[in-house]
Amino acid sequence: MRLEGKTVLVSGAGPGMGRATALLCAQEGATVVLVARRAEHLEETLQIVRRLGTPASEAAVAITGDVADAADAERIVLAARDAGGGRLDVLYSGGGGFFDPSVTLSEVEPSFWREAIGNTMEGPSNLARAAQPVMKRQGGGSMIFVTASESVQRGSNVAYGAAKAGVIGLARNLARELWEDNIRVNVVAPGLIRQRLGADADGIEVPEQTLSRRGHVSDVAHAALYFASDESSWVTGQLLSVDGGVDAGGRGLWDLER
Repeated sequence: MRLEGKTVLVSGAGPGMGRATALLCAQEGATVVLVARRAEHLEETLQIVRRLGTPASEAAVAITGDVADAADAERIVLAARDAGGGRLDVLYSGGGGFFDPSVTLSEVEPSFWREAIGNTMEGPSNLARAAQPVMKRQGGGSMIFVTASESVQRGSNVAYGAAKAGVIGLARNLARELWEDNIRVNVVAPGLIRQRLGADADGIEVPEQTLSRRGHVSDVAHAALYFASDESSWVTGQLLSVDGGVDAGGRGLWDLER
């Protein structure tokens, strides 16, 4: 098991990419600490993880909270540390929202701009600030931020694009700053991912091995698993685009949506 003995905090652990990542990490032996704002989604994810029936999955913890609030983020990180017996090995900061290609510049009201920037960037920033001293004391750790591929950023609205680009800048600066603490900071940049894991999920589906299909939440989860595992112990400040080749020009962003 690639994460045996590790504690992984998964923020944004609702039905999408966060749930898939939490489930895959639990399958790989990690104690997962699940975080989301909606209690019903969080409880569903917790029950899916616990159905694995392993000692690690039985130790999973769910915490309702808003990581865009600095005090709440610190409370969550400390609770994750306690659940992990004093360790927090991996921080995964996901979550979404504000992807609306129909919103034009003239329609981006100040409140929309503030919410898009705040919710997208304050979560990873607050969590990183709270997790850094914990990871430093234990000798290191891995932080994983979720943004959006370049094509998805360009295909949405200006507030969404700016916020997602900001997450990349945040991660790369943190990678430089936290290098001496042996804390790795990397980014996963998904393309269009429509699928979700429902309450009846019992494991991570392996998608068809072809680039011509739609994106699957497990594609993102496996990318995050690489950054969470010791296999990426010499990798920091990097962005991994998981988009089926759209950014490379293999196909258009909306080709599989038609």
